[in-house]
Amino acid sequence: MSLNFFTLASSLLLGLTAGAGAAHSLRSGSNAWIATLRALAIGVTGTVIAMIGTVVIAGFDFFALVHLIYLLSVVAIPVAAAVTLFGATPVPKPLAVALCALLFLAPLGMYTTRVEPVWLRVDHVTLAAPNAKNTFRIGVLADLQTTSIGGYENNAIDELIAHQPDIVLIPGDFWHMSPTEFDERWPEFAAAMKRLDEGVPHVIAVNGNTDTVAGLVRITGDTGVRVLDNRIAEITIGETSLQIAGITLFGDDEFGAARTIRQLTGQVGADMRILLGHQPDEIFRVRGTPVDLVVAGHTHGGQVSIPFFGPPLTLSDVPRTVGAGGLHELFGSPIYVSTGVGRERHHAPQIRLGARPSIGIIDVVPT
Repeated sequence: MSLNFFTLASSLLLGLTAGAGAAHSLRSGSNAWIATLRALAIGVTGTVIAMIGTVVIAGFDFFALVHLIYLLSVVAIPVAAAVTLFGATPVPKPLAVALCALLFLAPLGMYTTRVEPVWLRVDHVTLAAPNAKNTFRIGVLADLQTTSIGGYENNAIDELIAHQPDIVLIPGDFWHMSPTEFDERWPEFAAAMKRLDEGVPHVIAVNGNTDTVAGLVRITGDTGVRVLDNRIAEITIGETSLQIAGITLFGDDEFGAARTIRQLTGQVGADMRILLGHQPDEIFRVRGTPVDLVVAGHTHGGQVSIPFFGPPLTLSDVPRTVGAGGLHELFGSPIYVSTGVGRERHHAPQIRLGARPSIGIIDVVPT
């Protein structure tokens, strides 16, 4: 049994059962408090059983449990509210108002899974760079994290090319699938890279959590895209010379990463030095050193961001405001964190709320 089927079926069954229990209590003459407590008791018991089933299917997977809780929120609760409203007559007015409010969790669930995850935006920022000799444009394409290149992914690539960046930086997670699936589908990812290569003068990539250096080399082999495996690329845009260090995530050669950082921060001659890594935590490697820009992805802006609070979870040690995405300054260095194009796959709920996907456009302006 798949996790998706189990969690959805459990949520529907739990919602129907809890709603039927509450409706039965009201029809039997119980007051609203008794009906609510009965529904809560059924809900808690059912949730525990569903969690045990989730662990049996997916193991002790944090994202799988989050997936279950999400579906209980947007499926079980509104189903229970609807069954109670229409299964018991009359329903006390205060309880009816509360139940009507809970019904809105269902369309919220549709929005977070069907609307916002594909509501792509362009995050356009300006970086004042004292050492730049001319204005130029950096594009950032992070975290496609997809199982295939479809219309949405192609649109993101087209949108990025249309903004005519001088260079595109890819901070990893270009796909998210098993090695076997990748062996079958890699040509479509190679075609996407080729389109980028043909549309942009320079494209540089590093790996992330869900892709690999070997896979990136495979899909870029027929292009001019450069995959940096703890290496530095030197390019010139206009009159501005750049050194771009690409840090490999999960690389066997941690000394290689450290060596690359030393080279980046110790060399002289380049007008600008850029650190490209998957996680924004790479900025801790260059704390207090003269790096002109750090570019990262990984956080997806938290995928869920609460107004006036920000994302509860970014899976990063940088401040929550930085992990939420955009251009910031940390430890004296500018850092740009992309909210990414895709979303977490596998057992996670594939949702976004208050953290729209984006491509990044950074206009570097000399000061």
